[in-house]
Amino acid sequence: MNINYRKAIENEIGDIISRSDLPEDYVHARGVKEWVIKFRPDADWALQLAAFAHDIERALPQRKVIRSKFSDYNDFKNAHALNSAKVIQEILDKYPLSRKVKNKILSLIRNHELGLTNDVDIAILKDADSLSFFEVNLLAYAERNDESEILSRMIWGYQRLSKRARQIVKEFHYENERLNEFLQRIILSEEKSALRRAE
Repeated sequence: MNINYRKAIENEIGDIISRSDLPEDYVHARGVKEWVIKFRPDADWALQLAAFAHDIERALPQRKVIRSKFSDYNDFKNAHALNSAKVIQEILDKYPLSRKVKNKILSLIRNHELGLTNDVDIAILKDADSLSFFEVNLLAYAERNDESEILSRMIWGYQRLSKRARQIVKEFHYENERLNEFLQRIILSEEKSALRRAE
């Protein structure tokens, strides 16, 4: 694929994400891409682009999926992923990409939240997304939400992590002691659950 197309696509996506109402969205997008590269230094362009672009719909208020319209959090997250894939498809369709590359990018974005497949790249993207949430988004999320919502979101994010990624999150520490307390509570609860399942 022509390197100029890649740059043009990246620039268009970056411009959209940089205008998000949530100031942490651009840093999160870059963080997810960085985690993907840490996990897979040889990550291809499709995986790197999907990592950067996976939440693009949040930056478009007129296209954004609204949490309050969903009673189930997984349904909300899945709708968000599908909507982000639609936005990205509209961008990718403007460029002469191969069907294989385009399909891979769209599949990664569609599945990045729930990741109900055995695809290794989707598993890496899902871990990278959650790690960047805990590293970048959580502090801003905590400022906008009550403790019940914060704890619920942290539990959801932790439970979707692989064992390898959980070890990384265990090392995270926040200036907000309440977040540290929540994280430790979640880690202990999940470890106890794992022990009970092993018995």
